[in-house]
Amino acid sequence: MLVADGRELALVTGDLLVHALQLLHPELAYSHEIDPEAARHSRERMLGRETATTPHLATPHLTEPFISE
Repeated sequence: MLVADGRELALVTGDLLVHALQLLHPELAYSHEIDPEAARHSRERMLGRETATTPHLATPHLTEPFISE
């Protein structure tokens, strides 16, 4: 889910990302995905979104805070 407030954006990933490697390789499937192809497409679409600012990531499955560049 993409949340916007003016120029600030937050991408709440939910089950979209379950491992940090999926940020670099969105094609990596998670073993419990019912439709891995649809999940891959969703990750690629959301992570490839062009925005004027870099969105903040709210990733409940990733335990360590980090900044992706």
